[in-house]
Parts: sequence; C-alpha cells; structure tokens
Amino acid sequence: MSLTQKAVDWEGMAQRLQWPTEHFIDGGFVRSSSPERFDTINPATGEALARLPVGTEADVDLAVKAARRAFEDGRWRNRPIAERKAILLRAADLIEARREEFALIEALEVGKAVTNAHAEIAMSMDWLRYYAEAIDKVYGAVAPSDGSLFALNLIEPRGVCGAIVPWNFPLANAVMKAAPALAAGNTMVLKPSEVASLSALRLAELLIEAGLPAGVLNVVTGLGRSVGSAIARHADIDLLTFTGSTATGRALMEYAGQSNGKPLMLECGGKSPQIVCADMADELERLAGHIVHDAFWNQGQWCSARTRLIVASEIHDDVVEAVAAVAKTLTPGEPLDPDSRFGTISTQAQFDKILGYVATGKREGATTVLDGAAGSPCALSLAPTIFSDVSPDMTIARQEIFGPVLSVMRADNLDDAIAKANDTEYGLSATVWTHNAPVAFRMARSLRAGRVAVRTSVDAKGSTGIALGAEPCGASGFGVEKGLDGLRAYCRLRAVELY
Repeated sequence: MSLTQKAVDWEGMAQRLQWPTEHFIDGGFVRSSSPERFDTINPATGEALARLPVGTEADVDLAVKAARRAFEDGRWRNRPIAERKAILLRAADLIEARREEFALIEALEVGKAVTNAHAEIAMSMDWLRYYAEAIDKVYGAVAPSDGSLFALNLIEPRGVCGAIVPWNFPLANAVMKAAPALAAGNTMVLKPSEVASLSALRLAELLIEAGLPAGVLNVVTGLGRSVGSAIARHADIDLLTFTGSTATGRALMEYAGQSNGKPLMLECGGKSPQIVCADMADELERLAGHIVHDAFWNQGQWCSARTRLIVASEIHDDVVEAVAAVAKTLTPGEPLDPDSRFGTISTQAQFDKILGYVATGKREGATTVLDGAAGSPCALSLAPTIFSDVSPDMTIARQEIFGPVLSVMRADNLDDAIAKANDTEYGLSATVWTHNAPVAFRMARSLRAGRVAVRTSVDAKGSTGIALGAEPCGASGFGVEKGLDGLRAYCRLRAVELY
C-alpha cells in the first residue's frame, strides 16, 4: 500500500487485522495459566484492540524452560553460521513485505502517525540485517605464548536472555534486543510493554516463518509487577536487558541480585541536551527544523529526545523564535490520516503526567513560548510546548517528561553551556551545533553522554546508526547497545589453555 493513499485504506486494513491474544511460547501461541486479561487500547479512540493475558510467574517459567531446552540442545547456537544469518535476513525481508501491517499496528496501538511509523519499521529491518551480517565478524583472540602453550579466547553465547522493552517504539525495541541476542546464538524470553504487545507477538510469529527454531524466541505478555519481576527474578535466565524508566531499571537490579546475580544491560531515562553555538547564526532558519525534530519526534516520547535546548546568549532570541515557528506546524492529527505527521500521546496516564509537568513549568516561572495543550482533534493529542527562561534547577529541566515539551536555557559562554548540559543525573545522548572544529572536539570530550552528535552543517545527511555501539552514563543506565560491541554484550568470553 502506498503512503499516498487515503486514510480510509488504512482504516479498511485495520478492520481486517486479526490480533494475537495469547503468549507465544515454544513456537506457538499458548494459553496463560491465569484467566486474567487486560485490554490494549487505541489511544486515538479509547477503544480496546485486543484482550491479552496478564501473565504469571508460571507462564514465565514455561517460557524460560522452552528457551533453556532450545539453548542446551543446540538447535540454534550450533546451527551453521550461514544458516543463522539466512534466517535473520529472511525475517528482515518478511518485515519489509509486511511493513504496512506493522506500521498500522504501531499507529493503532500507540497513536503514532502511520506514515511516521514506517521509519520505525525500516529501523527494525536494518537492525536484523546488520546483526545477521555481523554473526561471522566477531572474533576471539590467540594470546602470545611459548611453544608449549596454546592460549585463546572463545566468544560464546550467554544462554537464555530475558528482555523487557517499552511501548514507544514497540517493534524496534523488540528487534533491538532480539537481533543481537539471537545473532550471538542465545535464546530469549521477551516481555513487551502492556501498552503495546502486539508487534512483539507478530514478530515472534514471523521469525518462526523465517525458519527460527521453536523455543528460541518466546514472548510473554503482562504487567511489570507480574511478568517483568518474574523474568528479573528467574534463576535460569543468564542475562537481563531492559529499556525503560530509571526507577524500574533500579528495581530490576534488586530483583536480579535477589535471584542468581545475573548481569544486566539497562537503557533508562534521559534528559538530553542540544547545544547551539553562536557561530550557527547564519543557519538558524534551517537549523530550527532539526532542533524541532530531535525534541518532538514521536511526540517527544523517546528516551533520547533533546528536550533541553541550550543556546548561546547572542542568538538565543532568534533561535527561540525560529524553533517556535517550526514547532507550530506540528499539528496533532488522526494517526491513520496519511497526511498527519504528529500523532497522539500513548496513554491517558502519560497524557496527564505531561500536563502536570507543563503546569509545573508555568508555576516555577518559566516563560511559555508555545502552549501545546490548547485544542486537539483526538482525546490524547498534545501539540508541542516550548518554555524559555528555564533555569537548571527547574523541574522541567531536571526530570524526564517523555512528551512534547522543550526547555530552553541561555549559555553565557562555552563553559556555561557545558556546565548546564552536564547538570543532570542522566547521560544518554547529546547534540552540539557548531562550525568551529576546536569547539566540536572539546564538546565531544566534555559532555557526559553515551552518544554525542557534533553537527557542523544542517546539510549533513545520515549517521552511523547501528554501526557504533555506545554505553550510557549515570541514571541513564549501563551496557553497550548497537554496533559490534552491542553484539559482544550478548556473548561470554571463555579462556582456553592447551598445554
């Protein structure tokens, strides 16, 4: 289906969708041990899409046992590398063939504009293809020794991996965990968010169709207090990977310690800065579009959103005016409208939380440049909100809002910009705009963030995307994702000495 077709085509496809309604364990759908269920809701309409099992500790245990059998008997890890690669590449091709269906699921389940959802589907295909091709590109090492000893390192899969993913990019988050884990030869038990579980269930089906053996990827739906804690506490899970809030990440650390002390990889909250240096004054009109994208993509519901805009005092007012002008064009629309580029907030709870932060910003004295809470076509729609005259101690500058709210701060000089950028407990990502090479190098080394983008031109295209791994700082978590190092994170290093 072409992206230029009318909304009625998406609505017609939506009416024909058949939703999965059970856990996916050991190669097929399995009924939960409990009759309790929850609704997954379309945020644009408030209507229930499907009723899914809440999930229990027994369900998690069943999935872990299936994953353990699949790991121990070698049906996946001992499969020839060429065959594992072919299966993951075939899975990417199947996603591509069904990209409209996956985009529609994302739009219905989390309220994103269906046209924007295609970018997430493309990312998911890219991750699968990258890690499929990376399978045979991670090597061990041979240590120098005398003639009586042959010493080497072997890189091996860890075993059964548990993965807990959030709702903002349902398919991409599931693939971001599953692709490197499976490429390394592991098996997995995946818990999607209760807000958005349907993409992960579809992914599991699709992987089986691509040739993945039963039991290698299992999906258990449910709530964090039941399924999430059971995965973290399970003594037969060898590694836990999580993307979500900092508070939940720290709770998972406790649960892991209470069980078998399994290692964790955590990508938690963010409050990422975007610094605009005075030498960018000649490109402000075009620069504003990039700033708005990086702050408000996916309605601001992404952990790396650059929600703290730090601007050199000399150009502060001009930047604020330019950014506000572009942000005004982001009008919330119906997610299935092919002309819409800005969807809804994903849940009522998140909507209320964002409004609470907006009220706090006003109460604490920030200047409202743009108020996105006024008027909307859908129940949970919010247009961008921009605050200026924000100080680093204000709540909106310190806490992760996870919505379309941008806080603008002045920087008197380079040192002030760096200090304000680093004045946060988080350290996920950062962006710097400058034409000045010495400033660029200084910023790259001075900012406390796992991933720093130093941009010298608004015309620059592309990024390293998947190719470079990065590890967050501070309250944003730990553990490497993306790149070959992201594949190694799902591997164990074994030392072997032959005498």
